[in-house]
Amino acid sequence: MSAELFRRAQKLFPRGVNSPVRFYEPYPIYIKSGRGSKIKDVDGKEYVDYVLAYGPLILGHSNPKVVEKVKEKVGEGTIYGAPTEAEVEFGELVKNASGIDRMRIVNSGTEATMHAIRLAMHATRRKKILKINGGYHGTHPFNFPSDSVDTVDFNSSENVRAKLATREFACLIVEPVMGNIGVIPPEDGFLEEIAQYSEDSGSCLIMDEVITGFRTGFFPYYRRKKVVPDLVTFGKIVGGGLPLALFGGKEELMKKVRPEGDFQQAGTYSANPISVTAGLETLKILSKTDYGKLKELTGIAVKELSSTDLTVNFETGMLSIFFSDKPVRNARDAQNTRKDLYPELFRRALQNGIFLPPSFDETIFLSFSHGRDEVAAGFAFLAEEGKRLWKGS
Repeated sequence: MSAELFRRAQKLFPRGVNSPVRFYEPYPIYIKSGRGSKIKDVDGKEYVDYVLAYGPLILGHSNPKVVEKVKEKVGEGTIYGAPTEAEVEFGELVKNASGIDRMRIVNSGTEATMHAIRLAMHATRRKKILKINGGYHGTHPFNFPSDSVDTVDFNSSENVRAKLATREFACLIVEPVMGNIGVIPPEDGFLEEIAQYSEDSGSCLIMDEVITGFRTGFFPYYRRKKVVPDLVTFGKIVGGGLPLALFGGKEELMKKVRPEGDFQQAGTYSANPISVTAGLETLKILSKTDYGKLKELTGIAVKELSSTDLTVNFETGMLSIFFSDKPVRNARDAQNTRKDLYPELFRRALQNGIFLPPSFDETIFLSFSHGRDEVAAGFAFLAEEGKRLWKGS
């Protein structure tokens, strides 16, 4: 059925898909259902899922408590164009865990980063943006260098300092752990140093935690480093599997947002009750969950992959396999790996019931629903196939 659905889809959508990461040769599998750590396609084949919808499903598919709450809420109504009690409770939970003063709920990570950057430009009256080379931050024109956008390598704090010293940038936007060029963690001191350089230059520091927020613990990653950004974005996990994200930060910036200030931002579906309910229940569960299991599962995966000569970058709940025997500390390093070998690893994994991101530059995710033996077996297979590919077989 997947082949037939793809034939029909190509007449409807660009290359047959509604997000480019979903396409791969010869055609993508079409998913019928998911539960826990597994998904099942329309042809009846089951896969252990390490894509997890590209990050939102930290509890796994169809968590019973989240599903129950969403069903209840749908029965009451889906959207009102008015505030609800749930959004207040959601906001209080996020604020207490993140330390931000105020926030505005939106529908996607792309929206959150767009509005955060717009707000930084509005507040500073500066027109230029500094971003990390290889940082994604959603589909925006500022993904590409131009007269108004400049880039700098991750883990190169002195280069960040030199750029910001010109005092022409409204903001520096950065993922604390890069996740869209493969996983690249920050080196010791990097986040702390660039936070200081941002403050010294009068530029807003925007910490993009769409991927990392509430992934390594019940907190944003920047709190681990004792960094206080001016603005922050959350997405994926905070939506509990439904469309929801937010931008927020310091009081003096957020009070500029309408209707309190004159910064324009609005959205019909923002803080819709269904997404808020899923996000709130997910965060409630996570607030009482021991992240030690997720750290352990990550360790099991990395241990299995350590038998290869390949570079494996990781943080709790997320990792990448690079076909290289050299460190990968920024996007240039990632692009210089044998990324041409990854599609074959993906193909072999798929044939053996393991669903990985189709592209080397996406993150492999783990969830609390994965089992220890399941992870050990799956990543032992990936290690063996990775070694074969690396050696040319």
